[in-house]
Parts: sequence; structure tokens; C-alpha cells
Amino acid sequence: MFKKTFAAIAVAGLLVLGGAGAASADYTPDPPTVVVSDTTPAVGQTITITFNNLNVPFVRITVTPGQGVTLASLVHAAGSGGVEKQVVNGSASVQFTASQTGTYTVTAADGEGNVVGTQTLTVGTAASSGGSGQLPATGGEVPGAIIWLGVGAIGLGGIAVAAAVARRRAAANR
Repeated sequence: MFKKTFAAIAVAGLLVLGGAGAASADYTPDPPTVVVSDTTPAVGQTITITFNNLNVPFVRITVTPGQGVTLASLVHAAGSGGVEKQVVNGSASVQFTASQTGTYTVTAADGEGNVVGTQTLTVGTAASSGGSGQLPATGGEVPGAIIWLGVGAIGLGGIAVAAAVARRRAAANR
């Protein structure tokens, strides 16, 4: 009886872990996203722009048109093509302040010039309320293999209970 139970557990474990491994092989990372503290700031209002889910060591952040705008950074050269920001834990942030009304496009590009994120801002004369329009990330992420392992464990528990009940019934009918 023990050999059959062990064999069933081994086969179930291989199916659970083997199937989840194959399914997770197609994983693609989340695309880069942009979070802005206010997409319609007032002239002189400083806002934070954060580029997330970046898989590069640094980004160059630029603003179009570049007149009347400052980007706060440790490495800042006004009018020289933006600022370079190091990516930490997949994110890079910059402070944006406009001294003129208008529509501005903030762009982040990797070291090869590939655009990894953009955000359009409309700067007005009066402060406006509003946010990024995105909910903050909550909770955690659990790998698929762990979920399937849990499902398999529950299934094996059900099989073990059914076997115990059948064994007791067989013993009671003798």
C-alpha cells in the first residue's frame, strides 16, 4: 500500500511542478509604465514623474519643447538634451517644473536611444487637482509553481482522506 501511495504522490508532484515550469517559461516582464503626481500642473508647480518597470541601468529624460522647463536632477545641464537618471529597482524619477503654460512631452530613453516611456503634460495657469489615474500596486506576486504546488497538495490531501475512509469501511465490513 505504501509503494502505491508514494508512487501516486511522486507522479502528482511531477505533474504539478513540471506543468507549472512549462507554463512559466512564457513569462514576459511588465511593460514600462509612467506615474505622474499631476498631469495638469500649474506654472511653477513641481511634480514628480516616475518611470517604472525599466530593465536598463539608466535613462535619459528629455522634455519637448525644452524652453521654460526645468528637470531637477543630480546631473542637470539645462538645454543640453535632458537629464540622465540611474534606474534603481526598475524605476527612475525626475522633478518637472514649467515656467510657461503649454503642452509638454516628457520622454525617457535607454542608452541606445530607444524610448521606454512617455508622458504628456498640460501646464496651466491655475493649480488643478488630479493624479496619475492609476491605483497603487498592492499585495505581492506569487509564482505560478507555488500556486500549483498548493493545489496539488490539496488534491493529495483529498486523495489521502478518501483512501483512509475506504480503508476504514473495508475493515468495518470484514
